[in-house]
Amino acid sequence: MSHALIADLGGTNARFALVPIGQYEPQEVRVFPCDNYESFFDAAADYIKHCSVDMDKIEAIVLAIAGPVNQPVIRFSNNPWHFTRAEVQSYFGADKAVALLNDFDAVGHCLEILTPQDMVVIGESSVIDPKGACWVVGAGTGLGISCVVPQDNGPNMVLPGEGGHVDLSACNEIEDDILKFLRTRHKRVSAERVLSGMGLENIYEALALREGIKRRLTAPEIGEALKSGKDPIAEAALEQFFVFLGRVIGDLVLSIESRGGVYIAGGIVPRYLNEILKSGFRDAMQDKGRMRALVSPIPTFVVISEYPGLMGCACYASYLVSKA
Repeated sequence: MSHALIADLGGTNARFALVPIGQYEPQEVRVFPCDNYESFFDAAADYIKHCSVDMDKIEAIVLAIAGPVNQPVIRFSNNPWHFTRAEVQSYFGADKAVALLNDFDAVGHCLEILTPQDMVVIGESSVIDPKGACWVVGAGTGLGISCVVPQDNGPNMVLPGEGGHVDLSACNEIEDDILKFLRTRHKRVSAERVLSGMGLENIYEALALREGIKRRLTAPEIGEALKSGKDPIAEAALEQFFVFLGRVIGDLVLSIESRGGVYIAGGIVPRYLNEILKSGFRDAMQDKGRMRALVSPIPTFVVISEYPGLMGCACYASYLVSKA
């Protein structure tokens, strides 16, 4: 049986797995902290050394990368690793089918194989147009965004981009203050400055400053503070995180009317599923003035599958081999 070697290479962790061609459940998953390796090839060598399938039985390699992949040298948005497509092909061998996807392109491909059990509906609407465009959004080390257009024959068309770096807007005095605070530090403030692990830290620091407190917690420390239930600033920061997420997603829906739904992945939101269900996320998403009626019916889902990026790589590997 032929296999694909698949990897989801993020800013913090690199996830490697194997999958038989034509199947989609990642096997032998290993997660490597990127900081432990000087390069992608060092991490790949470590994985290959310990996996159960010989390289001669691996027919395809599909990598999901946290950054643009249509560059001569592929660099990660939040990770010092870099390589060229030719270096990847040379490392694995000229006889292997190789594909490099943006990490949220990979999540876009996983929509083809997700089941209702892999998702939780946020809001009242869950009706999608299976032929309608979709948005995939995910906050983790950074903010990833891609637009997915289903196709009658062949894989989903995934329109790549770096939507996480669009300008951030504010809609009330608290958000004005957060934006002013971040502007003094970064001049230009992108959506990723609030919708990421770093972003949650930024929101916390800005809200603390509004209370006359000079304090910055790391994202894990904010998580611990939320568990304790004794830090109202942490609770307010998470709520504001979800409100900003709603505002950005609402803007995306205005840009492309995504009747196929919006799918939220990434490392942060699935961790706080109960909190987003009770948050102002949907109100913020729908808060679009005269366009509220256009945005409100669009369903939003949190993807709770553990490895959506790897599943998308597995799905794409099947297409890659079938057309080889």
